[in-house]
Amino acid sequence: MKYKNVSLPYPVLGIHDDVYPMLEDGCVQMETPVKTALEYHFGITLTQRNKDITTLVAQGKAEYACEVTCKDTFLRRCWHSSIPKFDISIGRKEVSGHIDFQCFIAAKEPIPGYTNSDFNEDYYGFSFDLEMGDLLAVFPLAWWNTEIKFDKLYAAGSFMQIVEAADGIDKTWFNLDDNRILIEMPHDLFVQYQRIGNSFPEVIHSSLVHNALVYALSNLGEYQDKGKLWADSLMTRINDDPQLQQYDLSDMTQVYQVADILLQDPYKRLLDSLEKIADSQNEEEE
Repeated sequence: MKYKNVSLPYPVLGIHDDVYPMLEDGCVQMETPVKTALEYHFGITLTQRNKDITTLVAQGKAEYACEVTCKDTFLRRCWHSSIPKFDISIGRKEVSGHIDFQCFIAAKEPIPGYTNSDFNEDYYGFSFDLEMGDLLAVFPLAWWNTEIKFDKLYAAGSFMQIVEAADGIDKTWFNLDDNRILIEMPHDLFVQYQRIGNSFPEVIHSSLVHNALVYALSNLGEYQDKGKLWADSLMTRINDDPQLQQYDLSDMTQVYQVADILLQDPYKRLLDSLEKIADSQNEEEE
């Protein structure tokens, strides 16, 4: 279960500002997964600074938990820990594509009259009777996608594809509902594109690919929780690059700038390519 935008009948750390100190950016740290012939190994470390919740965990009345789900294989499994760290091993055949890691702190036993010295002031003077399994803290959702090809992550072709559109479609369109960004071209244009092949990659990058990437980036917020390979790939690129993290994708001007960076300045590469062609033609004329 994803707890984004969920409200519970009692205050929970990590949901709105119910409990302080609020969870900080980076409170969920996932190590780069290790892949073996048979398994994926995931390491997750959690950080929270609420003293009362920490005391309940130390007393054995609450525990850390991590629920792992993979919708493609219907896997759903929960790991438990008395410390804010998980070492999770999952068989490679048990998962495919996008995997969610939802971490939280839950009551191990009934906790009557639960109160917290760092409740939001709206809850001052209130106490709550918690049952076993009730949540004390919910951490931001973490994820991993087994389909991301990290050695090809800088190539747009790893998450984008030009395809022929369905019959009756007469305009080129960008489809974001597939695992890859699909540039769907009507039949005649697609046949023409196939004839050209890879003769002019800079032209394709600065036109079709650049426009598709701008469209995808401007809609990334809508798709970031849907487990699409293209969205996971773009978020991985952005999260791994401090330069890209500075941009605001709600600003279309900055969306275009991010697209330029991701495609390594396609317009300059286009002009450099055209200049070489022009120089070659001039040499032939001489």
